[in-house]
Order: sequence, then C-alpha cells, then structure tokens
Amino acid sequence: MRSVTLIIVSVFLMYSCSNDESQENTTGKEEVQDLKSDSLPDAEWNGEYMKIKDETEPKVTRKSQGSDFYSMGRVDMKIGENLVDFSIFERKKNALVFTNGSITAFIKSAFDEDITLKFKKKDIVVNHKGKYKADPSEKANNSFSMSILAGEKDHQKEYTIENGEAEILHFSPRLGTLEVKIKGDFLKKDGSKQKGEGMIKMNFESAVMTTM
Repeated sequence: MRSVTLIIVSVFLMYSCSNDESQENTTGKEEVQDLKSDSLPDAEWNGEYMKIKDETEPKVTRKSQGSDFYSMGRVDMKIGENLVDFSIFERKKNALVFTNGSITAFIKSAFDEDITLKFKKKDIVVNHKGKYKADPSEKANNSFSMSILAGEKDHQKEYTIENGEAEILHFSPRLGTLEVKIKGDFLKKDGSKQKGEGMIKMNFESAVMTTM
C-alpha cells in the first residue's frame, strides 16, 4: 500500500513540474513576441537588405532649375586705374544684333554693369574682320562706338569711347561669338579723359539678324 502511495505522489509531482515548465515556456515566448512587436522598428526590403523606416527621413524635393547667372566668356579691360572685368553674366540679357551694315553687342554682367558696343561697316557680316576707328556719333563707315557702365553699384562709373581703334578678331552669327580688341581714349561723365585698352571674348545667348 505504501508503494502505491509513493508512485501516485511521484506521478503527481512529475506532472506538476512539467506543467510549470510548459507555462514558463509559453510565458517566455509571449514575452519575446511582445518584445519583438513593441521594441523593433518597422522595416521593409529594399532589394538588398531590410531598411528601417524612418519617419524623420527628408523627402526628395524637386531640384533647382539653375542659376540666373552664366559664364559666357570674358570682358577684360583697364581704363585709367580702374578695371572693367566681367566674368559672370546675367541670364537673357546678353545678345548680338546684326544687320548687313552693323553688329551690336549688348553685354550685362551679374552685378548690373553694362556695355554696348556697335560696329558699322558695309557688308559687315561677311567682311567683319579688321580694324575700326572710334566714332561716338555712329555716322562714319568702318567705325565703332562703345559705352560702359561699370563698378560697384553705389560707385559705378560711366565711360564713352572718344577716339581710338578696335579690331574684330572673330565673329560668328551662327554660334553667337565675338572676339574684339579695343584701345583708345575714354570720356568720363565728369568730362575727364582716361586711356584704356582690353579685350572682349564672348559666346552670347542669342544672335539675331534684323533688317534695320
């Protein structure tokens, strides 16, 4: 009888231990599952690895259309002690306008500086190469005129070519290119004169032929 009682007690103890272990395992699995679902961030497959989703990640925005200033060549001149140096130009403000008898260059830097340069000669588009004499009145054949507004905005200086010489080294109406050397006497707004020289070599945004 005692043996039977011991067997029953042993079976009961074994069942209790097994049941406790099962409950502990179940509880542990639930805790692990809760930990995984609560603490791990959302992720998605990007084709190479699981990438964690980040709500603070910046969105890709549309790229800029570009600057309003271009590099189109160079204006490099010296008048007296002052430099007239353009290397960055305002967009849509630089153009060549030409006819059978004239070539006019409109130049505007990124800093509100302006140059207007005009050559006059019969059949100039075909026979553009050569030297031209300064003529502020723009009446003489085989002549050129030039006006300049340059310098810092609050201290800009105005110059007009009074006498001297310019030489067209290269001109292409198809490509909108112009290369010129200039040397002469420039008249300032206050009436004083200064010697100046330099060059202009540019690739203009547009080249337009007109009838006038």
